[in-house]
Amino acid sequence: MSTWGDDNLSQFLNLVQKNQQANRVNFDAPYTILSRIDLCFVTAGKNLVNSKPVMACILLLRCQYAFKAAAGMALSGQIVEAFVMARSVLEYTGYTLLIAKTPELEAVWMDRHQGEANIKAQKKAFQIAEVQKCIEGVDRTLAGIFADLYQRSIDFGGHPNPHAAFSAMQMDDRDGMTGITALALSTEPVPLAHAMKSVAQVGLTALHLFQHVFKEKFELLGIRSELESLRQNAGL
Repeated sequence: MSTWGDDNLSQFLNLVQKNQQANRVNFDAPYTILSRIDLCFVTAGKNLVNSKPVMACILLLRCQYAFKAAAGMALSGQIVEAFVMARSVLEYTGYTLLIAKTPELEAVWMDRHQGEANIKAQKKAFQIAEVQKCIEGVDRTLAGIFADLYQRSIDFGGHPNPHAAFSAMQMDDRDGMTGITALALSTEPVPLAHAMKSVAQVGLTALHLFQHVFKEKFELLGIRSELESLRQNAGL
């Protein structure tokens, strides 16, 4: 067994942590917003006792950890990968709303792996178009925000495409030839700021959608008032 820091992977992970710590200082205001959003998730997650539907509770917790992963990647400079997790955050919360508004879909979700027909049924019921229609049914303004952020998450990394790939690449001349460098960890301020702001907006959007599932609980815990305060600082 190699010693930590002797192999390429652990060296990379050490650099990830160093970048996160440095960018916590370099981007203090965006980090503070991310931290406050995370605390909203944590507060909700710790107070799910006797909440229904059960699957909505499980998906909220998974959404929380997807948000943490997205925030960590954005802070480290993994700007493309951060959008992969941002898309996951939106899908978790969208599926939660579908289940909450159409209770019979909880069984469709749970039975996905019971056979080929079940897989097809689950895929059909939880298409992003169905999620979008469900959100429009509770808040048309929020539905528009969700659609914009979902498309952005795809464009910047949630799906392999030229826009995503080239957002973390550099071109330069080497001995008369054009070279391309794929950046594992970006240090460019503009892409970093964009990734952090986007993750914050995704987190806020998710929490606003969860309000339609856990309305009384969010009100009682003070999450709703905190979200209203955060909206003014994250551009939503």
